[in-house]
Amino acid sequence: MSGSNEKKPRKTSPEKLGRAAEIFEGLGHPIRLEIIELLEGGKVLAVGQILESLNVEPTLLSHHLRKMKHLGIVDSKKEGRFIYYHLAILELTKVLDCIDNCGIDG
Repeated sequence: MSGSNEKKPRKTSPEKLGRAAEIFEGLGHPIRLEIIELLEGGKVLAVGQILESLNVEPTLLSHHLRKMKHLGIVDSKKEGRFIYYHLAILELTKVLDCIDNCGIDG
């Protein structure tokens, strides 16, 4: 049955799917999702501000930020003694929308 409401099958390249899998793996921890939430809307926060909001050990936060930066999820800028982080891929906040709206309970 052919109709105008049928969706065309996606034809995403294997390279793009591989990159998406890397990014989703990088988001695969609650602390990293909280970091995305903190940086939502183009916010730029110093490491100390992120630490204060998340209430985690500095070494744990450093580990997560380093992994996210390596994957290109966040980027940083050093100003004097402070390092500021922001989202490098702003569209990743849509993952938070999915979590809020796609039936995930918790």
